[in-house]
Amino acid sequence: MSSVSQTVGKNMDWTAPNVLKRLIKSFEGFFSIQDVTKKARIWHGAFSYSLIPNTSIKNFHNMNPVTSIDAGQCYICVFDQDNYQGNYQMLGPGEKVQLNNCASLVVSTEKFSIGSVRSNAAPPKGFWEMDGPMYMAHFSSGYRYA
Repeated sequence: MSSVSQTVGKNMDWTAPNVLKRLIKSFEGFFSIQDVTKKARIWHGAFSYSLIPNTSIKNFHNMNPVTSIDAGQCYICVFDQDNYQGNYQMLGPGEKVQLNNCASLVVSTEKFSIGSVRSNAAPPKGFWEMDGPMYMAHFSSGYRYA
């Protein structure tokens, strides 16, 4: 076989049916439904923003009160006093609650020791700790333009 016929044989892959197959194959991933990772979310009245896993908010000073939290696929511990003190409520993946009193919280992808958090007045080791306004400045896209 000559080199010209070998080249034509290799380029036959670009015929109309093959191009259509390649096009359909490229869109399979685009239109297929993947497992959607549901993010945790917090509301202050009508305003809301995502909660980032393995972070904590030590207080919500100078902010509207927290009214609701959706745990998404995270574990969230909500405390009724600043610095992870007072009574607490633990939320597991998929839970959503209305709140009257949220002063601090810890967001995690895995279960953690609440006793350790309360006794140290600090989140678990390796967590990023901030106050509410600083958290919003770092993680809320809407806050950056306000």
